[in-house]
Amino acid sequence: MNLLKTVQNLENKTDEQRYDFIINFLEENEIKYQIHHYKTGKNIIIKTNEDDNSDKPYIGISSHFDVVPNSGGANDNATSIAVCLDILMRIKNELKQNSSFLENLAFDIRVFIFDEEERQLLGSRAYVMEFGRQEIRKGKIIGLINLEMLGQGDKLALWNLDDTEKTGKVLETLEKTAKQNGIFTKRFDKIVTNTADHVSFRHAKLQDAFTITCISQKDMEISYQYYEAQDTGASIMTLMEIINQAPIFQHYHKPSDLSKHLNEESMRRVSDLIWETLLKM
Repeated sequence: MNLLKTVQNLENKTDEQRYDFIINFLEENEIKYQIHHYKTGKNIIIKTNEDDNSDKPYIGISSHFDVVPNSGGANDNATSIAVCLDILMRIKNELKQNSSFLENLAFDIRVFIFDEEERQLLGSRAYVMEFGRQEIRKGKIIGLINLEMLGQGDKLALWNLDDTEKTGKVLETLEKTAKQNGIFTKRFDKIVTNTADHVSFRHAKLQDAFTITCISQKDMEISYQYYEAQDTGASIMTLMEIINQAPIFQHYHKPSDLSKHLNEESMRRVSDLIWETLLKM
């Protein structure tokens, strides 16, 4: 599928319009889904195995469909929705070629498109509170790959992760696969907010949960300046002046967050990497 076209269909849309687009896409492609309603919103969940009593654990892939007011919402986070839908289409197409594809996997795949990420992670927190804690406690979930801002840059930031941290199987496989394909990845233990939907799962003691964001070489250089200034006690104003120089934050949460600043290749790189990682798992 054309990922950039999907982003264009989602940009400058309200939360409800984005929700409707996703639901229409799933129904048009005959992909089954569930809606998790909670007090203030609704999450979209797509399971490759609808039998909740299955012995197989699952790997989660997640994004969010809500957008901050007055933002075009293209990179944050229509790009990640596009990649999630692309993964689902890959599964569907694989099943056409091999009907036992999912049966041969040692795990199920579950795609989450959360609501209210921009409101203190309310959607993912609601899911974890109602289902996730029990799934994690029972070993039902192996890991979670969360996606944020995938539309620009040829390098991948994996966060928030410490270089000395023990790796889970999902992270380990993804990093090895990226290296084999010549894709630069770097773990970041500190991001400007350190907030994304993987945090809800981390707080529930799922270690192998992290976020992928696409970044450029310029973003890398600015990040080093930012951390150095932070370590030397720079003021908030100085830190913001530094971080605003990074290309990834040029349109962040602004009306200018539009598809014209993004590219297909960045999103495709992430989709390919996740797909190959799943196959290697």
